[in-house]
Amino acid sequence: MGLFRPYQRTDAADTSDTSVADEQEIKQTGRKTAPTPTRREAELARRERVRPTLTKKERKVRERELKREREDRAYEQAEKRPERVLLRNFIDARWTFGEFVWPILLLSFAIFIAGSFFPQLVTWATYAMWAVIVLILLEATFLWQKFRRLLDQRLPGAYRKGLVMYMVSRTITPRRFRRPGTAIDRGAEY
Repeated sequence: MGLFRPYQRTDAADTSDTSVADEQEIKQTGRKTAPTPTRREAELARRERVRPTLTKKERKVRERELKREREDRAYEQAEKRPERVLLRNFIDARWTFGEFVWPILLLSFAIFIAGSFFPQLVTWATYAMWAVIVLILLEATFLWQKFRRLLDQRLPGAYRKGLVMYMVSRTITPRRFRRPGTAIDRGAEY
């Protein structure tokens, strides 16, 4: 028993990783290179690792990412509602006039641009645009009446707010650009 020797521990389980690293550093260099951090400094360093301090630019990027994630979650929740799923399948299972509106409107705009050379064409293009709008409204009315009966039959008491505009926007969007994408083919049972 060494009465004047420093106490040496024999079990290595009680030593922490930082003290082992410090001891190895002392053995390699022969002396300690940095002072041991105070408790406050150690806690601040740990907090920084857990929740780092961000610059203004990094904070804006992070907030933008969080906002996008929240919006995506809200969008997915809204799109999972059974009445919306039924409406999507109802529209996607059929051919609609509204799918072909965008090419017709682009042609009308081209005629408007060329209208300075052919004024009579501008008049006809205006009539064509009004006819397209009337046809879209008639089709939307017909489809809504049909869908409302189906909705009452399959999901009585379903929440209907916003379904008409959702149906119209889904109807006039070309099939390949619809979001969420089409889940069924045309003519399929839904």
